[in-house]
Amino acid sequence: MRVIKVSLSNFRNYRESSAELHSGRNILIGENAQGKTNFLEAIELISTGKSDRAQSDLDLIRSGAQQMRIEIEFESRGMNEKVSVAIRPGASDKRKTIEKQVTINGVTQSLMKALRGRLVAVSFKSQDLYLLRGGPKYRRDWIDTLLETLRPTYRDLSSKYQKIVVQRKRLLKTISESGRLSFSDQDQLKVWDVQLAKFGATIIKQRLDLLAELLPKAEKFQEHISGRREVLSATYLFSAKEAEASASFAREELSESEQSPIPMEELRGAEESAIANSMIKIMRQKRAEEIARKQTVVGPHRDDICFTLNGSNACDFASQGQQRSLILSLKLAELERVSEMLDELPILLLDDVLSELDLNRQGLLMSLVNDNMQTLITTTHVDGFKPEWLEGALFLNVLNGAIESSSLKSTQLADANRLG
Repeated sequence: MRVIKVSLSNFRNYRESSAELHSGRNILIGENAQGKTNFLEAIELISTGKSDRAQSDLDLIRSGAQQMRIEIEFESRGMNEKVSVAIRPGASDKRKTIEKQVTINGVTQSLMKALRGRLVAVSFKSQDLYLLRGGPKYRRDWIDTLLETLRPTYRDLSSKYQKIVVQRKRLLKTISESGRLSFSDQDQLKVWDVQLAKFGATIIKQRLDLLAELLPKAEKFQEHISGRREVLSATYLFSAKEAEASASFAREELSESEQSPIPMEELRGAEESAIANSMIKIMRQKRAEEIARKQTVVGPHRDDICFTLNGSNACDFASQGQQRSLILSLKLAELERVSEMLDELPILLLDDVLSELDLNRQGLLMSLVNDNMQTLITTTHVDGFKPEWLEGALFLNVLNGAIESSSLKSTQLADANRLG
């Protein structure tokens, strides 16, 4: 799989620009805020059908422009394809509506989800450090985004669940503001409890299955990076910290005083119906709290993943170097899992990360990136890069929303680095 050409029109800070890419390494060089990350974002949008950086799709349109357009030509499974996405404000004046047009090989599609599975990319960026430094949402988003890549139907499942959460929140707000819980309200809540638990249990099971696939790979990489000094492990925190209730699926319910986190193996081995029943029970126990807070406090939208090194919480106790190593291990595991799923190699997007890695970590990453994998790397400079990363690469200059081939030659830069 490889991107042949990217054309951008009024996307972010790009007015009109296009670039043909090399099948191997492509290194985008430019100062900060010139458009390097925006270029990779365009590829990710075509890959996933969404942008994780935009609060609204309207943010993707260059200031002052009426619409934006991305067109990407790529090769996948031996076939050349051309995909484009156009986004513009809707005609309605009552609210900010958005019109989207997706075209695949000349055929207009009605939904962005038609893009799924066509161009598969794995990204590694400096913001990935928020997997450890940020809150639970970053870890949930990471596992959910990867699930959408590996299992395209997961996004529909997640969308249905989120709609249930919204509807249930509205009902809780209505009950809270009325100051009373009527029989009708109780009946409605029971219906939403069942729906939320049903879809929530499926999401939890799929997350757990993916973690079980990723962890052995990540553990292997972490062991290698640390010279066998660090052991990586992870725990799935069911029902979030706000609801640290524990239910045993093989034993009698624990008493309130005996509650503790459920072992991941036990939770993964449980039937979806058992997980759903446990969620319903916790929701009923926390009915008064949910009404007071006007929100659902139990479910996968509240869950978390705890990563540990040698038994200590990596979010709280790992050094910056250890955190970088752990994130690198997780991303390498992700890359390996996606590569296994495809019958060809995905696109690898490295957004300003090589400068964050020392030479040893760079070497590990390079040793595990297949030479036949197309890689796009953004950086402000190539000082400190291992010469092997530069040899045979195509260099592109990015300046003020324009991208063009550089006159620099990879052999010159590699030689300069060796001499330096």
